[in-house]
Amino acid sequence: MNTGYEGILQFRGKWRDYQERVLLHAQQYLKDGKIHIVAAPGSGKTTLGIELIRRLGAPCLIFSPSITIRQQWLMRIQEGFLTEEADPQEILSNNLKQMKQMTATTYQALYSAMKREQGTLEEDSGEAAEEDAAASEAVDGVDAADSKVAAGGVTEEADGEKETEQVDYRDFDIFKAVKEAGITTICLDEAHHLRSEWWKALETFLDKLPDVKIIALTATPPYDSTPAQWKRYIDMCGPIDEEIFTPELVKEGSLCPHQDYVYFNWPTREEEAYVREHQKRMQMQVQKMMADETLRRIVSSHQGLMHPEEYSERFLDKPEYFTALLVYCQAKGIPFSGYLRKLIGTKGKLPGMDAHWMEVLLQGVLYEDRESYTMMEAERESLLQELKEAGAIYRNKVALRDNEAIKKVLMKSQGKMESIHTIVQAEYEALGNDLRLLVLCDYIKKDKLPEIGSKDTLVTELGAVPIFEYLRRQNMTGIRLGVLSGTVIIVPMAVEAKLPELLAQYGCSGTLNPLGDTGYGQLMIKGKSTHTVAVVTELFRQGEIHTLIGTKSLLGEGWDAPCINSLILATYVGSFMLSNQMRGRAIRTDREQPDKTGNIWHLACIFPKERGQQSNTDAEAIMKCWNAGLNHF
Repeated sequence: MNTGYEGILQFRGKWRDYQERVLLHAQQYLKDGKIHIVAAPGSGKTTLGIELIRRLGAPCLIFSPSITIRQQWLMRIQEGFLTEEADPQEILSNNLKQMKQMTATTYQALYSAMKREQGTLEEDSGEAAEEDAAASEAVDGVDAADSKVAAGGVTEEADGEKETEQVDYRDFDIFKAVKEAGITTICLDEAHHLRSEWWKALETFLDKLPDVKIIALTATPPYDSTPAQWKRYIDMCGPIDEEIFTPELVKEGSLCPHQDYVYFNWPTREEEAYVREHQKRMQMQVQKMMADETLRRIVSSHQGLMHPEEYSERFLDKPEYFTALLVYCQAKGIPFSGYLRKLIGTKGKLPGMDAHWMEVLLQGVLYEDRESYTMMEAERESLLQELKEAGAIYRNKVALRDNEAIKKVLMKSQGKMESIHTIVQAEYEALGNDLRLLVLCDYIKKDKLPEIGSKDTLVTELGAVPIFEYLRRQNMTGIRLGVLSGTVIIVPMAVEAKLPELLAQYGCSGTLNPLGDTGYGQLMIKGKSTHTVAVVTELFRQGEIHTLIGTKSLLGEGWDAPCINSLILATYVGSFMLSNQMRGRAIRTDREQPDKTGNIWHLACIFPKERGQQSNTDAEAIMKCWNAGLNHF
């Protein structure tokens, strides 16, 4: 097999300054066998990746998070690099069992090949099970918008029909195939947000190919991960060699000027009453724990109280827990060494006991520092049972302040619907028919379809269908709405005349069924989901739809619609990585609108705080994202 790309690949565009800088230093970066580039969505990472592959001159494997992004790689190679003399059928492949000089595949396919599985690969970026990250951020305990996949579970509501592929790797030896294909370059596209099992498969795969060169590309390094997760990521991809920051990308014209906003709302009276009642119950629970003599005896037995100098390093490794232990001892009159008071470094002054310190203390007693206490298992189980009955235990975490019930109330606050309405109205008043606003949410809420056009009271849940119906009922003059998800597509009836030609253009057929006398219809398309998305995206681009409501699993990553000039994140995302991927939808430049700017709206419900209360978790989640990627926002 030809191991060079002479006469096969040649970049047909013009390099931007930051791209030239990366390419100029590429050989130096590759001295450790790895080159690791960080740049925002829309900055040309894929193009850089292809050029780096070309310069290395060896057959390559390109791994992507999803089928859609895999196909985008192949399209970009053909459109931007492949010479007229080169036959794409001979050069390119998306099948591990038929590797060519450039083979693009998915991490899920690699996992299946490593396991020698037979089954169905579904469109999925793998974010759902990212070791306590995305899964814990989705309030129902699963990634809120992902569909069922071979390696995953079932969510509250799958996003519908996605691209699928049948594979059979039962008799396939991937390492033999890699050797026969002469693969010595591996390109990792957004490798960090994978399912745990996919990540392990990738690690095992690369461990057995020690001599390959690795090109790692990402828009969103896991800045907000744990130190162990970060080390694991850097061990695979190598230290970050170049990080291309947003101001440079805007200056170069790779990204449009854009601004992030946080739009706050208060909870409804019912929501506030629920939270207040919960807080009262938790405060009573704290008082019960303070009066519990069994807990007092258990805490008194901590080995660090009896042997303070031996435990000093362990205490200093967990200063908050150490403080909680001493705060409890002070409040209960349990004697402890003056050495510990000096060790804590607060001139001997300790705060008073409250829900925060009790939560931290109990987490150590019941889970993280059990071996340091003298207690019978029956005593521990009794304490656990009492806390569980009070709703103060969630996923092996003590939660006396903010538990999942409170997070759900604030994250799903009905006030966010009015926030969305206010933003849409304001953006339309500013941009008129040029408005191309995308609302991204986690769920479809297909069961709410019968409420469209009805006189029933609308249950204002955050989902594609309820958001659409809520906005429709506001009777905003001139604004045309739409919904795009895997199973529900809603467009204005006014587009009916142009649909046949548009559907034929993408090789589809379909029908538009009116939703009562609302002026909207449900579009039923026969064809691939990629074609369905293309049809609705074109209607959006043409201005037949001003505000498009969609799900993040379908549109949040890899969907290319440069016309978007406003984005509302009506999701429960709580990580910089996932949030930044979605932000990328609104910050791309648009050739048809050279003066385009983008607004990104984050929604947060703020609970009225009384003196001494904890911060609002909804706003904290957003600020956590911003702080993690401060240089990128």
